[in-house]
Amino acid sequence: MSDQVSASTPPEFVERPRLTPEQVEALKAMARERAIQATMEQRDQAQQPPMASLRPPMAAPQPQVVYVRRNFTVAELLLLLAISCGIVTGVQAIWKYGASILPQVEIRVK
Repeated sequence: MSDQVSASTPPEFVERPRLTPEQVEALKAMARERAIQATMEQRDQAQQPPMASLRPPMAAPQPQVVYVRRNFTVAELLLLLAISCGIVTGVQAIWKYGASILPQVEIRVK
């Protein structure tokens, strides 16, 4: 219990060394150089052909799937219009048939 510090005692702040603008610029330059080197290494690794002994031969290359977005044609729009009109008309006909038949149904109880 004696090792604990009371809440009334303010914590001691450690003074950090201040960086000068020249040091900040030097750090930025070093980071920029490291980023350039890493990018160049990645490009070199991507351009090097893989060694044939490390990879087993593949039977056939995988086909590349490309999705292309296009507008509807006039024929597709007319087909869409006809289908939607048919669906609406069908629902209305079923509703009309059900509305005319259901009131005629009688339930007889003995």
